[in-house]
Amino acid sequence: MNAHDIERARNAIPLLKKTLYLNTGTAGLTAQPVIDAMVDLSRRMESGGLAAYYEIQEQALAARNRLAALLGAHQDEMAFTYNASHSLNIAMQVRWDALRTAPSQPVEVLFSDHEYPTTNMIFRYLQQIGAIRLVPFKLSADTEQMLESLNRVAADRARMLVASHVDCNTGLRADVKALCAWCRQRNIVSFIDGAQAIGQFDINLRDIGCDVYIGNGHKWLYGPKGVGLLYVRKERLDLFNPPMVGSGTITWGDPITFVDSAARFELAATRPAYVFAAMNAALDWFESFGQAAIERRMCELSGYFKRRVLEQPDRYTLICPVPWEQSSAMASIQFAGKTAEDIGTFCSRMFRENKAVLRPVGDGFNAIRISTAYYNIEDEYERLFALFETDFLSH
Repeated sequence: MNAHDIERARNAIPLLKKTLYLNTGTAGLTAQPVIDAMVDLSRRMESGGLAAYYEIQEQALAARNRLAALLGAHQDEMAFTYNASHSLNIAMQVRWDALRTAPSQPVEVLFSDHEYPTTNMIFRYLQQIGAIRLVPFKLSADTEQMLESLNRVAADRARMLVASHVDCNTGLRADVKALCAWCRQRNIVSFIDGAQAIGQFDINLRDIGCDVYIGNGHKWLYGPKGVGLLYVRKERLDLFNPPMVGSGTITWGDPITFVDSAARFELAATRPAYVFAAMNAALDWFESFGQAAIERRMCELSGYFKRRVLEQPDRYTLICPVPWEQSSAMASIQFAGKTAEDIGTFCSRMFRENKAVLRPVGDGFNAIRISTAYYNIEDEYERLFALFETDFLSH
């Protein structure tokens, strides 16, 4: 992205003039043209009767097909949900009996040590009710080390693997293609969380070879909140019990059957279709810069921030990989002498005082996660370091 592109991006996001927004990993900032499009779609849908509603439903379908193409998936393998957590809940519908290696025994699920809180909630609940047994392994930017960790713990009873493409705590990027190849060799279902990956770099799901991939539109695609993505490889559709029956999920007949696509997981009836349709505007905005240019910009900013951290080892510790290919537009840092409570208090105060939007990282990391989105600039990170020095480290 050149200087003109960066100025255009920042002019379309007024909040950037008021505060340091460095938490795209939680929610990206939606540009004004996308907001305008969503408001217009909502107005048309609610005032135009059924004709407008059906038209906007078609636009939502077009957006879903565009997202499938962006991710190298067939359109029949992609469904809309309401967020990544909603998509994750498809795990609650697994036909575990089809995966059991012995009657009444829980299914072994290989579970990475760097998973999102909701992922932990869902799979720990499944373990609590006796459906599965979690077997932890170490997610790593070092592919050989990661596979060695799997080989140490994997047994013949393992039938599913759960891992993040990009770790939400540190920004580490895992070689999920290697993970999925390892799974295919052993007939293990690969369930990949791409919530922090989609929009950051090129993704081709068929090339990756995963069975399930989940994500959303409101982080690194900078779309409206309320758009989740669920990819299920067509060969794995019947492994899941669709959680709902209604318009779009079934074919009428005797017997009633589910449609032969991921649409079986997407209840289309009387939904807020304008939110999904607005992803067209989000993709238009995203593509006006180009994914390659956005990735280069995020890579530049990530490198800039990491270099500034590494210049001061007495104050900061970087807890994510340095190379872009092993990391992402998120980087987490620890602070000399500061506890998790100190960090949480500081981040809350920065938010209340409208100085900066930051993401504290608990779970034993005791860090702050910083995002380097396409709309950020180098000066914002200099202002951040000034806040660290005057409002945090000096206290």
